[in-house]
Amino acid sequence: MAKLKFSEKNGEVYIVCRLTGSEMLNEPEYRYFIDNRIKGWLVPSAQSADKLVYTGAHGIPLIDVLKSGIDKTQYFRIVSNLLDILEVAEKCGFNMQNIMLDPNYITIDRQTKEIHLFYLPLWYNESTNDGIVNCLRKISTYASYSDRYDYDRVDSFMNFVISKPSFSIYETKNYIHNEAPELFTLTDRSEFSRPASQSAQQVRKPKVLPPVQQSGDTHEFSAQRTERPTLSAVQKSEPKVIPSLREEKKQVLPELVKKEIPHTEQRYPTITRRTTGVTVNIDKPVFKIGKERSRVDFCVTENRTVSRLHATIYTRNGSCFIEDNNSTNKTYINGTPLLPEREIKLKDGDVLRLSNEEFDFTDR
Repeated sequence: MAKLKFSEKNGEVYIVCRLTGSEMLNEPEYRYFIDNRIKGWLVPSAQSADKLVYTGAHGIPLIDVLKSGIDKTQYFRIVSNLLDILEVAEKCGFNMQNIMLDPNYITIDRQTKEIHLFYLPLWYNESTNDGIVNCLRKISTYASYSDRYDYDRVDSFMNFVISKPSFSIYETKNYIHNEAPELFTLTDRSEFSRPASQSAQQVRKPKVLPPVQQSGDTHEFSAQRTERPTLSAVQKSEPKVIPSLREEKKQVLPELVKKEIPHTEQRYPTITRRTTGVTVNIDKPVFKIGKERSRVDFCVTENRTVSRLHATIYTRNGSCFIEDNNSTNKTYINGTPLLPEREIKLKDGDVLRLSNEEFDFTDR
């Protein structure tokens, strides 16, 4: 797995990527990023056979901005910018698995608020990302919000994203246009909301993402590709398709969708706080536990050793997974400490411990 290090040099972002194992530089893809300076992407420079350096923007890690506190409008500006960049990537036939979708390495400019991503031009990439849905989920979880209203709006947005059987950039951007219209010009808004009486000859209808084909745990776009609304950034300087991808392979992109979450009428998993006997249903796809009432779904009162946002339980396909949110005093399952920001599957009867506070997990 490639090793990454974020720093600044001469006022610019300076990310060092050291290749490991069987990772090898994909020369045509590397040359593509040298020859095509695309808005929103850092530029790689091969310093040696196993070292890439990414530069080309001013900024800091997105994670720092999220943790320092943002409001609803700032959150949706970040997400909208991210989707614009990924829409260009999808159009150009990028291997989505090679995009670094980690808030620790997504950069954001303090002045312009624009974000930048980087692409690993490798033949075999041992570093894997979890897809755009999990990236959005991390951004939402790490962020500190101005007030309860902003938190609720973001929470509603994430419930919308996770509940969809497949991820659609167009549908997600449409949601943001409705939720935060102040981010867009009148022209932008009219593109996403038109009177039903208008005919197809009067307006150019935006197209949605093509149907998704599923095979096991792998999700791919169908070979039939439809054209979506053109971004202004692409109109100014439209990049070419990555030359190392054959035309037929260009249509097959891994992981830009989310598996359908079954919605069945059944009892929810629960957690019970041992010291008080309080039992709470885990009735949301993203269930947060901590001591800051305005940010969590289960508030652990009268315990200062529990962090404000200590841990998160995710529900996917009928199973629950817990993640420690880099808490001060750690999260444990049956006495075993969890590594921060790593999901572990829960099973019925597990004993969770947040710092010194114990909970019983039930899933029957």
